[in-house]
Amino acid sequence: MFNKEILEKLSNPPRRSVNLLLKVNPQKLNFISMVIDGHGRIALPRTRSGKEGYLDLLVSPDCVDDLMLILQDLKENYDPTLEIVKELGDNWLEAVI
Repeated sequence: MFNKEILEKLSNPPRRSVNLLLKVNPQKLNFISMVIDGHGRIALPRTRSGKEGYLDLLVSPDCVDDLMLILQDLKENYDPTLEIVKELGDNWLEAVI
């Protein structure tokens, strides 16, 4: 369902936090953000562009597997357009743009 390269990279997460960029349906962005935030702070969502449906997620490496389950469920049952655009890694300049 998600890009194999990104899934492979996330299967061995780094020791530092993981910064994902998601593309979702703009009309469903707020709901997706609240679902992720509501799961015991599994990830910290930040809207990058509401009009375009871009959402950043900052997640601890220990929570990547749980986050992927949540994203998979959201994709299958709520927003089939949900995709992980890329993992921004330590490129914080790109992450804050």
